[in-house]
Amino acid sequence: MSVRFSVEAFKKLDRFDFKILNAIERGMSAYMYVPVEVISSLSRLDVDFVMRRLKKLNTLGVVNRRLGAHTGYILTSRGYDCLAFNALVKRGTLESISATPIGMGKEADVYVGITPAGKKVAVKFHRAGRTSFRGIRVKRAYAGERSHVSWLYLSRLAAKNEYQALQMLSREGVSVPKPIDWTRHIVVTEFIEAVELSRVPKLNHPDTVLEKIIQNIKKAYRVGVVHGDLSEYNILVRENDEPVIFDWPQWVPSNHPSALILLRRDFRNILKFFKRKYGLNIKVEACLEKLVSEIAGEREST
Repeated sequence: MSVRFSVEAFKKLDRFDFKILNAIERGMSAYMYVPVEVISSLSRLDVDFVMRRLKKLNTLGVVNRRLGAHTGYILTSRGYDCLAFNALVKRGTLESISATPIGMGKEADVYVGITPAGKKVAVKFHRAGRTSFRGIRVKRAYAGERSHVSWLYLSRLAAKNEYQALQMLSREGVSVPKPIDWTRHIVVTEFIEAVELSRVPKLNHPDTVLEKIIQNIKKAYRVGVVHGDLSEYNILVRENDEPVIFDWPQWVPSNHPSALILLRRDFRNILKFFKRKYGLNIKVEACLEKLVSEIAGEREST
């Protein structure tokens, strides 16, 4: 879904529209489709007024309607975008956003945003509904065991999870995009001028870049974070050959039962890439053993 349509809809909304959208968002925690009477109650607006506004919102594509004995409404991705835009604009985080994405993935898109001060930022939209619901519930720990989970809620959890990881990692000097703000399914970070590792034509010093990546993986582990889905597709390389690791919604704590399995996979993916493209041959187990040994030594000295 293009953000351009969300921006166009956002410009046509007023404070009453946002009260109604907020009421639907709150109601979706209890209803698959939120009844008009509930929307009226939560928004504290007259039922007839709410009905007229819902027709407008439905036309703009920010809500979906289910007709029948119990007419109800849910937010669309466009409506959720508008609620997030409203929060970010009110906070002074965002003033405008690009019409086309600079990055697209299975569960997220990234756009360039501009702050009120004219600074470029990266704006990441989590779109959990792109993959199957069952797949997300199995693979994403943040989904938990909830029986009623909407796509929008899963997207919000993914964004929250990623923002928390970036805060922890950034504070401890791990090379990640610096977090700026988060609301609903959107994470705003610093904008980084860099090229994805998978697309870099050729590194001048691949051994140095690999060592820096390994050190950042280790540093993240010491902070208590395992990426869990690391590859050449979520590492950026700056002009000075400094790597930046991004895309952290699926991280797990280092004391998680699957942490070492995921850490081993992260190492394996990166080492496999550098072996294939640059002929560097470092064993996965050697990296793990060294990390475990270093941590054991640190604990003994404290």
